[in-house]
Amino acid sequence: MRNLHAAPLLILIAVLIPACTTQLTEAGKQVNLVTASSAHACHVVKAFTVQGSSNGDALNTAFNKAAEVGADSLSIVNVGDAGKMQVAALNCRR
Repeated sequence: MRNLHAAPLLILIAVLIPACTTQLTEAGKQVNLVTASSAHACHVVKAFTVQGSSNGDALNTAFNKAAEVGADSLSIVNVGDAGKMQVAALNCRR
């Protein structure tokens, strides 16, 4: 019987977990992802590390932060454990 009382709580948690994912801002949606070979032709605005609940969450955070610092592109430098990644915010459009 005790497990039946926990079921609504577990369902609520399962529904709320996806809601914790970082959403792209309108500005973040405008940032392009570039490959390392393409990044060489770009100007580095800022390098930083982001962490999220997943790699997708961290990537959304990186896009948003790149837009905040005035970058138009983003390059992934390194992907670590637990949703952690190093990225470079770039200006590639001239």
